[in-house]
Amino acid sequence: MKQGAFLAAVVIVTLVVIAFWQFGGAGVGERQRPPQIVNVELPRSATLQRQVEAVGSARAQQSVTVTSQVDGRVVRIGMKEGARVKAGDLLVALDDRTAQADLASAEAALADARAAWQRATRLQDTRAVSEAEVDRLRAALQAAEAQQKSAAARLSYHLIRAPFSGIVGLRQIEVGSYVRAGDLLTTLDDTDRLEVQFTVPERYLASLAVGQPVIARSDSWPEREFPGRVAQLDSRVDPVNRAITIKALLDNREQLLRPGQFLQVALSVGEQQALMIPEQAILTQGATSFAFVVSDDKAERRELVLGTRQQGWVEVRSGIVASEPVVITGHTRLGGGAPVQVVEDADALVPETAGAFKDQEG
Repeated sequence: MKQGAFLAAVVIVTLVVIAFWQFGGAGVGERQRPPQIVNVELPRSATLQRQVEAVGSARAQQSVTVTSQVDGRVVRIGMKEGARVKAGDLLVALDDRTAQADLASAEAALADARAAWQRATRLQDTRAVSEAEVDRLRAALQAAEAQQKSAAARLSYHLIRAPFSGIVGLRQIEVGSYVRAGDLLTTLDDTDRLEVQFTVPERYLASLAVGQPVIARSDSWPEREFPGRVAQLDSRVDPVNRAITIKALLDNREQLLRPGQFLQVALSVGEQQALMIPEQAILTQGATSFAFVVSDDKAERRELVLGTRQQGWVEVRSGIVASEPVVITGHTRLGGGAPVQVVEDADALVPETAGAFKDQEG
């Protein structure tokens, strides 16, 4: 009887051991997951342009509202809306028949005055004409000359020409329209180069100079950059906002930008050394940016303070040092302390990122 009880106890213990290894042991194995396969990349040191970001509005380098200087009826329109014209090209012609008649009358009066003065000058030597009469005729001649010049100027006002080369805006008249002096006819803008004015804080004053490069961007052309140069610095700092106004000229020969357009401007104010990591290594959680580094075959999460982005790389201002490899693939499901296995893959970096900074290597 005792022997049977002993055998039963042995069987029970054996079953318990078997169950532990089958179920308990399996649970332990499941908790110890295999390492995550990852690719890593060492941070790079790169020379970056230090930039100041600002905003401004584009303005034509030369811009005028074309108006009439005299009253008259439009007899010819020599411009096309949106077309380029050269300095001196005819924009609008007004009926000038009255002005031509006035000029002809003024020229006739001038001829008479000149002839009378010349006769008096010849007779002055014979004392047939007094000196006072000669002086009167000279004054009459000068008045006639002034009248002729005034009539010629009024006639010229009937032909309205472009004061400089540029792009014609929308016209406000048609052939047959009657315009009065000061009426708007159209606009003219020289848009080959555009001006943009913006302000930067006074702490950058020592780094500013005429000729510094600027890059302008527009939401209308998100993939384009418009280069330019600083043309002028204001002579004073605004005492209210402690900023200085800068005027830059932008290359707009492709005519993509238009006066009045809102622009984001980046002004280069020097160079700096920066620690860069691939943009594909960056993960975000709310407003926090972070990445994983590998240390002792484990992933460590690092919160980052980021700076300039360039060619698929991001400046890291704090959170990572140059000797720490950052995870660039296989990191979306990682957690801090997770085991990892680093493998080599020449194609892990996207092509744009892989080809960046080659001119600074070696």
